[in-house]
Amino acid sequence: MSTNKRNLETITIDDSDEEDQKEPVAKKPTTSNYNAWAEIFNKKKAEASATAAAERVKKEAEKEQQRQKLRDAVNERKRREALIANGNKSKIGAEKSEKSMNPDKKPVKDTKTSFKTPILSSTKSEDSPGPSDSQVTLDSQDSGDFVANPLAIGTGERLIRGQDIIERRDKVFLELFQHKKYRSRLQMQAINCILKRKCDVYVSLPTGAGKSLCYQLPSIVHGGVTVVVSPLIALMKDQIASLRRKGIPCETLNSTLTTQERSRIWAELGRDKPTIRMLYITAEGCATEGIKKLLGGLTKREVLRYIVVDEAHCVTQWGHDFRPDYLTLGSLRDVCPGVPWVALTATANAKAQDDIAFQLKLRNPESFKAGTYRDNLFYDVCMRDHLPTAPENHMASFINKCLTIDAKTNGISSNQTKNEKSGRANHKRTFTGSAIVYCRSRNECEQVAKMLVIAGIPAEAYHAGLGKKDRNDVQEKWMNNEIPVVAATVAFGMGIDKPDVRAVIHWSPSQNLAGYYQEAGRAGRDGKRSYCRIYYSKQDKNALNFLVSGELAKLREKAKKNNADGEKAAMQIKSIQTGLQKMLDYCESAKCRHVSIASFFDDTDCQPCKTNCDFCRDPAKTQRSAEAFINSEESTGRSMFRRPGTSSGESGFGTVYGGGRRGGETEDELLSSASTSKDAVERMEHEEAKRVRGIIDNEFAKRRRQAPPPPRAARGSQRVEPATDVSVIKPEQNVIKNVTLESRENWVRFLIRALETNWIVTGPPAGTTIKQCAEQLEYGMYSISKNETTYKNKCGHKLAEIKKLTAKCNPFIYTNTAVEQNGFVKAADLA
Repeated sequence: MSTNKRNLETITIDDSDEEDQKEPVAKKPTTSNYNAWAEIFNKKKAEASATAAAERVKKEAEKEQQRQKLRDAVNERKRREALIANGNKSKIGAEKSEKSMNPDKKPVKDTKTSFKTPILSSTKSEDSPGPSDSQVTLDSQDSGDFVANPLAIGTGERLIRGQDIIERRDKVFLELFQHKKYRSRLQMQAINCILKRKCDVYVSLPTGAGKSLCYQLPSIVHGGVTVVVSPLIALMKDQIASLRRKGIPCETLNSTLTTQERSRIWAELGRDKPTIRMLYITAEGCATEGIKKLLGGLTKREVLRYIVVDEAHCVTQWGHDFRPDYLTLGSLRDVCPGVPWVALTATANAKAQDDIAFQLKLRNPESFKAGTYRDNLFYDVCMRDHLPTAPENHMASFINKCLTIDAKTNGISSNQTKNEKSGRANHKRTFTGSAIVYCRSRNECEQVAKMLVIAGIPAEAYHAGLGKKDRNDVQEKWMNNEIPVVAATVAFGMGIDKPDVRAVIHWSPSQNLAGYYQEAGRAGRDGKRSYCRIYYSKQDKNALNFLVSGELAKLREKAKKNNADGEKAAMQIKSIQTGLQKMLDYCESAKCRHVSIASFFDDTDCQPCKTNCDFCRDPAKTQRSAEAFINSEESTGRSMFRRPGTSSGESGFGTVYGGGRRGGETEDELLSSASTSKDAVERMEHEEAKRVRGIIDNEFAKRRRQAPPPPRAARGSQRVEPATDVSVIKPEQNVIKNVTLESRENWVRFLIRALETNWIVTGPPAGTTIKQCAEQLEYGMYSISKNETTYKNKCGHKLAEIKKLTAKCNPFIYTNTAVEQNGFVKAADLA
């Protein structure tokens, strides 16, 4: 071994079956002649020394030859990657022509060998079991030319002796994964325990703490095949692409494969010594008889090394992303007896941890669990209803601060790229790092992305409504820093190891605090300061309560059954309610954010961070913001869209809707004729709100028929109480029947929001404010309308016009339409 090998912590592995090797000892001759005996002994000793020296020289030569071939393979792969990146295909054709013209020249090995017949050498060294050929190539449906690293390919033989495991572990860690040190002592201890293969292992580490290495390193050290159960196909593909870049052969069996691809992988796994090191499958696939038969065959041939369950919180009803198909994984115990299991997750409290061990039937598992605190993450919550500017403008400004290089540092430094230097020379903003904006719906993703583009921040949307190619293009652009921001749904980011994510923003809160912790944890994987922010409002709270109520209604039907499914549904109901309540408490309470997260995961050792959240940085300001939110909710007692006279406690829907969106007309309802891009969630909400309004209207109609009609006040004597946040022009006028002051104020609010989004860059016309423009627009339509229907149609069309311009990134051209009640322009405005 090399003398400069880094000293890593060793592990104690039973090597009692190793035979002691001793120097040969000559039997003492029977003759009494001492000189003859000494001569025979010296001769034997000299022969043994010469043989040992020759063996050492031979081993060193073999090691040096293999290292040289590995270096040649790496250099060849880099050369081909450079050619592909530069698009210089003609150069490859020229090389082939030169090869045909010069047959005496040493050929370069082909990098397109079929997966069914990988190049394997019949000889192997004692230090690093693997092929002696410099390149082993495998076909892949997604990766193009793939060159397997000889250090990763192995021979499929199990290493037994402890010293061999230790030496190979260090070699793989340094040369294959190219790590200089472990991320934490806990990670190193977990890896060493998994290497022993003497028990099942449970690992709970924060996002970005290196959970994947805990099973990838032992898989390469022991060779053979490791089966990894993963919840998402996209997540599997991301991890496979990362491993292949290191030269590690791995594959996946899922529903997206063609028959030819599936047959190729199946044939390779049927070999006596498969070259595949890691096989990624879904929980649904594990339940099929074909996969069970495959795993049983690998176990009988002693090729299967580990069964790994990634994102293990999916197996428990206490988790935030429960998958029923994960419950079938425990049946693999009977199919693969004696194979050690590894369960990994970043989000699991004590109840979830116990349930994971129970569902997976872990046998005497060793547990390695780290705290939730990450000192490089700054958590804060912004109350959207109390921001000094439009929330969209506020978020754009925040992203600029997180990603844009400050103008004071515009001096050209040696480590800047050419694009950065040219951008600074042209006085353009240079974005460093990247950001994720999580949204609740597809439509919201599109709107946020367009808003950021208007604000001068390159951004694109990512959601399930896009085609596969479009999603891949967006992800590749973001990964390569071609676009700094992506507005996505919560599925984006799982398994993506991007170290320079400087900000994770939740435009809408998550439904579960565990889910939020995992999503926010994708920031700051490189250990540098990063920011995790939530924009929170009463509408978000109402929407979360509504979405969760739909899930709970379905589960309550299952919970009524007196069987195992009913008990599981009852547990899941409690888990969903607890997760949502903890999420709302996190947003509305004034205390250390890190402590709030830690308490949810039963981490009692976490202390207030002092500087890494908004509360610890400024307790008084955070307290005022939380009190303002609670007071505004208590003072209104209803959503501003509710019809006057409807109380929050009637009809028993207060707990479902959180006091909002019932009995009144929402913005979507007012624009039902103009809105065409509602997603499924919005349609469900609209239909449910409509049904509830019908119930309430029927109840009030019954009361009106039973009670005597109230005395009618004389015209002009009704008291007008204007709102405090907005105002209307001439609120005392009552020229249109059934159009109340509150209705007019609502339309002003809608117009203010639409104009704030449209004018986020250009701003309002000189000499006016957005509020004044909205008031003038509303009063202009109110003055020229003869009845309630005409007024609503005019306001709705104006609002739709502004939103349509915003969607096309065009500014709304405002014209002052100050008119009198009779429809004529004021004389003072003619000039």
